Amino acid sequence: MYQNTVNNEKTLGKFYARLVHTETLGLEALAEHIAHHGTVYTEDVVLGVLKKFSSCLLEMLYDSKKVKVDGLGTFYLSAASTGADSVDEFSADNIKRIRVRFLPEQVKQKLSSTRLRSEVSLLNIANLTEVGDGGSGSGGSGSGSNSGGDDNEPVVEKPGD
Repeated sequence: MYQNTVNNEKTLGKFYARLVHTETLGLEALAEHIAHHGTVYTEDVVLGVLKKFSSCLLEMLYDSKKVKVDGLGTFYLSAASTGADSVDEFSADNIKRIRVRFLPEQVKQKLSSTRLRSEVSLLNIANLTEVGDGGSGSGGSGSGSNSGGDDNEPVVEKPGD
């Protein structure tokens, strides 16, 4: 959680949620995870497929295609630009950002905001931070050690885990 310090009479001093991620997994870690889920494919084969998927995904996006991964969602590019007074005056300089976007599939996986809120339990990271670590316990940056002493202790976990 964090407290709003922006001088706005409606929100000043109010507390808001801030998610803290415990780690970022790369392709190798993801391949290892997949390989340990009872697949017949070894970690190196899974890693090869994931690397090929990554490069092909970018290739298809650069080729103006959307890429739908059944059961997960759709990847696509979007652009933000400034306006021009006419078609002739519009140029590449008007384009300010191009981003990779992801739209989760909501039919099979039901990755809606409502579903995510019901499937995930949130913990106050301040409760996981040791009192004597020199921090304020606000947990905004996710720094400090976990009270259990295990650096891999989850901050967000599914109910029943």
